Amino acid sequence: MHTSPEPIATREEAAQEREKLLDFFARGLCCITVHGALGDRVEPSEAALAQAKVVADDYLAAYEEWLVQLAARNAEEAEEGPQ
Repeated sequence: MHTSPEPIATREEAAQEREKLLDFFARGLCCITVHGALGDRVEPSEAALAQAKVVADDYLAAYEEWLVQLAARNAEEAEEGPQ
């Protein structure tokens, strides 16, 4: 994941970080379901990761949409000034 204090500046960097985040989320979802069912440490299969990435992508897309809406609201409030 992006750990430097520098902001992500290019679309390529953003795409790389998004893929890393999706993989992280997918592995977490797999671990939750596998650990819950088997109770031991099992590395998720590629098929399981692919399915989990679809779910993770939905969550990440919703989060990104929320961030855009939040930024737009904050920009509107900043334009209106203090009340």
